[in-house]
Amino acid sequence: MRGRPAPRVLVLEWTDPPFLPGHWVPDLVTAAGGVPVAAAPGGRSTAVDPADLPPCDAVLVAPCGFGLDDALAQARAALPWLPAGVPVHAIDSASFVVRAGPRLVDGVEAIAGLLHPGAVPAPPPGRVARVR
Repeated sequence: MRGRPAPRVLVLEWTDPPFLPGHWVPDLVTAAGGVPVAAAPGGRSTAVDPADLPPCDAVLVAPCGFGLDDALAQARAALPWLPAGVPVHAIDSASFVVRAGPRLVDGVEAIAGLLHPGAVPAPPPGRVARVR
């Protein structure tokens, strides 16, 4: 996404308690043209207190191993303690974030579509949804 601003993206791999991403998830955000905040590329996912969430430009709720409906439910439940005024999206993490293989490319494309609307085609229905 050369030449475009790189939004700071807070990914939550779980919401109760909130888990910040590790492993390859931060790399997906980077490949999609974002800057993962409070993430540990190649490291372990870590629990955090909701009061300690860092500033961000977007939130992506990607509960490990869950589809879009469950991600939406977790995102909606987390809205009261997520940063106000920041777009919140949920993604079918089971299909496009945690499944190793070619579908990770689909996940990067879906995340890029959220971070750079108009510059990247919108993801097909059923992959991501805007919560707020």
